[in-house]
Amino acid sequence: MTAPRRRITGLLALLAAALLVATGCVAVPTSSSPQPVQGFNRSRPANLVPTPRRSDDPETLVRNFVKAMSDPASGHRAARKFLSSGAAERWDDQGPMTVVSDLRVVIDERSESAVRLRVIGERIGTLSAIGQLVPAQGELLVPLTLSRNNGVWRVDGSIPAGTFTDNGQFDASYRLAELYFPDRTATRLVGDPRWIFGSAVDPTEVVTRLLAGPAPDLTGAVDAAAGRDVELRGPVVVDGDRVTINLGGAVDPDPRKRTVLAAQLIWSLAGAGITGTYLISAGGSPLIAERADGWRTADVKAFDPEPDTGTSALHVVRGGLFRVGSGGASPVGGPLGTATDLVSAAISLDQQRVAAVADRDGRQILLQGPYGEEVGEVAAGATVSTPSFGALTDTGYAIIDDRPSMWTVGDGQPARVVALDTSAVEPVAPGPITSFKVSPDGVRVALVAGGRLLLAALATNDRGVPSLTGVRPVSYGRGPAVVAIAWSDVTTVYAVREADESPVLRVPVSGLPPTAMVSGNLKPPVRAVAATRSTVYAGDMRGVLELGTAPGSADQYWLPIEQAPAGAIPVTQTG
Repeated sequence: MTAPRRRITGLLALLAAALLVATGCVAVPTSSSPQPVQGFNRSRPANLVPTPRRSDDPETLVRNFVKAMSDPASGHRAARKFLSSGAAERWDDQGPMTVVSDLRVVIDERSESAVRLRVIGERIGTLSAIGQLVPAQGELLVPLTLSRNNGVWRVDGSIPAGTFTDNGQFDASYRLAELYFPDRTATRLVGDPRWIFGSAVDPTEVVTRLLAGPAPDLTGAVDAAAGRDVELRGPVVVDGDRVTINLGGAVDPDPRKRTVLAAQLIWSLAGAGITGTYLISAGGSPLIAERADGWRTADVKAFDPEPDTGTSALHVVRGGLFRVGSGGASPVGGPLGTATDLVSAAISLDQQRVAAVADRDGRQILLQGPYGEEVGEVAAGATVSTPSFGALTDTGYAIIDDRPSMWTVGDGQPARVVALDTSAVEPVAPGPITSFKVSPDGVRVALVAGGRLLLAALATNDRGVPSLTGVRPVSYGRGPAVVAIAWSDVTTVYAVREADESPVLRVPVSGLPPTAMVSGNLKPPVRAVAATRSTVYAGDMRGVLELGTAPGSADQYWLPIEQAPAGAIPVTQTG
């Protein structure tokens, strides 16, 4: 992973407009790229939130009070400055912060010394105390009373418990940090996006939150490795190329677990732009003696949460499986290349294995095997969805006769198929599960239930059965049904809707709302989608089209891939 690999753009107006097209709601805007800072007292830049002024009229004071609530430091000390002394003492600021759009201040009654008004906005997100952003909906209405003393207005009286801020202030004052936790095998790291207040990401804040553990939606899906009972002693100090981290508490003595802990720390900080030589100690001694001179990202390359898997060649399904190159579409080796009855396919991240669905004699057959070689039957049913692989080549996923299932293969052994426990889906989105794709990290899942796009995580329940946990919608409200999904990387899902306008959506895992992609040159209905980190592919009525999505070089309209045959379905290694 190049650190920082992802850049979070600050295009507030564009994102809000895009979401209006996509869902009829205004978006939580994205933020600027995180930059490293120093300090243990987590001091806040003075200009991130306003302060009250003697000249403020009631509406200005209230709007600035809403902005000041974005700063959680010292019990929302910045926001309490806008309150009378009595109101500041009574106000309960605990709980998550609501993010709203379309903020309005309506004055109902006014005199020379008092004002009664309402603050109204549309809920679009909720930020938990740990910094996790999740979608929200509905109107927020907060009645407030202001009083004027010695010519100065202050919010007075009873103030509803909790905090809220507007989306513009959220964009200006929060930065995204990706915390990394090991999966249950402790061989890969899984991202846990958190939003942190500040003009830049504080490295001490990153490590503190990392050591506090994963977000609730990842419970049972990831582990804490050696960080379970570890604490940070003193600030994370950034001095030139040196990043010093002093740990205490019950650090597991197992060198392997300590290496995993180091990988968590290094990749979480590197992803936030805090790079260099990492000097990590535990109890006053180097975390691992052989690394007394420090760690670099190269020392934990095996845990890179977004490894470079090489060029992701586009493949297409059109009866058989074809690899698309500059000279045209060539059939892959083995029976899948010569087949005439394939309807979908998936390729593992390392392109060592392939899975495909064939339509034969009124039934659908799930096949898998080494790429370009012989394949064997995994399962059969009346319907089998487009498969996916996740992080491993010997494990795959598909919906077989309406039941999301996982298969595993061993050397020379028949595939073992297990139905997943999806009982957590029904309360969130009733209806059949029609699409199911596992992230390249092997833990997060994107799925469609009742036409709605959901995110979840793969865990194991108390009966030892693979299950879904942390199921949540990516947005609220009813819109066009989602018919196809694909991961581009571990942070982003693309979705296709039954819509003539903006049928393709980009969905970040970070909690930001979906955004509509440009639709120029697409001919709905769009029936399929695949993606890489830099390109998204769509299958419409004519064939396969591509849209560049790399920062700084995003395309303005979809371009046809002339080498792909008409009616083909795009396939990539990630999506």
